[in-house]
Amino acid sequence: MKAIFLFLLSCLFSIGLYAQEAHENFDQYVKSAVDSFELPGLAISIVKGDEVVFQNTYGYKNTNTKEAITPNSVFAIASLSKAFTATAIAMLVDDGKLAWNDRVKDHLPYFTLKDEHIAAKMTIEDILCHRSGFKTFDGDLLWYGTTYSPKEIIEHFGNYNLSYDHRTTYGYQNIMFIVAGQIVEEVSGMTLGAFMKKRIFDPLGMQNTFSSITQFKKNTDIAMPHVKGELDELRNYENSAGAALLSSNIVDLNKWIAFWLNEGVYKNDTLLTKATYYKILDIHTPISPSNFNRQSGIEFNGYGLGWFLTGYEGSKIAHHGGGLPGFISKIFLVPSKKLGGIILTNGESYLPSALMYSAIDEFNPSIESDKDWAATYLMFAKFNEARLEKQKEERHAKRNAALKSNIPVNDIVGTYEDVYYGKAKVVEKDGKLHLSLLPTKAIFSSEMTHWQQNTYRIKFKDQFLPEGFITFYPNANGEVMNFTVDLPNPDFHFHNLKFDKIK
Repeated sequence: MKAIFLFLLSCLFSIGLYAQEAHENFDQYVKSAVDSFELPGLAISIVKGDEVVFQNTYGYKNTNTKEAITPNSVFAIASLSKAFTATAIAMLVDDGKLAWNDRVKDHLPYFTLKDEHIAAKMTIEDILCHRSGFKTFDGDLLWYGTTYSPKEIIEHFGNYNLSYDHRTTYGYQNIMFIVAGQIVEEVSGMTLGAFMKKRIFDPLGMQNTFSSITQFKKNTDIAMPHVKGELDELRNYENSAGAALLSSNIVDLNKWIAFWLNEGVYKNDTLLTKATYYKILDIHTPISPSNFNRQSGIEFNGYGLGWFLTGYEGSKIAHHGGGLPGFISKIFLVPSKKLGGIILTNGESYLPSALMYSAIDEFNPSIESDKDWAATYLMFAKFNEARLEKQKEERHAKRNAALKSNIPVNDIVGTYEDVYYGKAKVVEKDGKLHLSLLPTKAIFSSEMTHWQQNTYRIKFKDQFLPEGFITFYPNANGEVMNFTVDLPNPDFHFHNLKFDKIK
């Protein structure tokens, strides 16, 4: 046992030594970037073929205890889970138990949409490549922090309005990957996590990849989340199912990368057929490159099945980002160069995306580039922070506190309901009004502070979100009919909610 420990220790030391000696400038670049972005901690690993050619960690897994990040530190990997879900579906296709053009309703009879014609036509391929007809992040409030099960989330989403014609427009859809996860469970007869463990984690030797934080052991090396720079508590996102349920570390994800670089084969074990491998990494939904993309040598964008696909410096890049409160991650593959990498952080920044391009430039000998990606993304971050602060200042400057509410407090108190999200409650306690969105009351609760007229300021317990405002609307008789939520943020669409008062 001691000999095995010393062997593993020597392997880790060798990787770290190699990282320092062979790519010392890159190592220093990453370290400097972590400091510039003021990240708590970061773990990065680069794989060529089946060999780890660079691996290092920086900063802390817990800024209070100053415990250092290690290669074994486990992070929530959020939407990196989507490639695992797509792979689980693909394995069932290879097994002959599913087909890509199977209708969703054939496997989940309770799957409905406001447009039943679209619901009847929605296929498995549609839901895995973000062409379902919904905008990016539509419906995400149904899983984030709620008590809803995956099945309940899908049923509630049936009341949501489509934004586009089916199969015409890209819209990044977490809900549809929750649907995909439920299909895996229905067809396999196993939970999604159990299926992934049996068919993916165990064959690859991924012993520290988890589908729930309840699976963590006493000795699990956990990178704690940090929201807005402050230590936060671990949250369980099991109900996000196929969209964002997994936690892992760079040691395990090195094996996942090697599996993809070897076209679905790991140590002579074929886990995906060659045809299925190519199917997953083909573009199914095109995404128009931005001006920044074009200026940076990014030639095309699209989405495959669980992977984004990009053309950069003459090579196709398969990649994906993941984000949850306190965690941002990035994984990438350059199949033609047998190159891949993983960047995990326990903070919130653009750095993982910047380091993807920096790593491709560093480890692909055919690229000659001195572009400072970290500096470019840091500039974006600071610009965005300044823009948001300016918007907040402008809103506060326009406030007219002299405009008093014309609705009595007793009329505001009560229970409300949004047809898609669920119920909310306004109560009076110690002379103050309090709001709770009941499916998420643990984090979406706040004291209501009068702002102006019939608008109240709220600040939910969830520190991930900024301040918001709710406005009450009376009818011609002065009776409260409903309220809306104005809480601008890039992730969750509060503006789509309208809570009608239950009489």
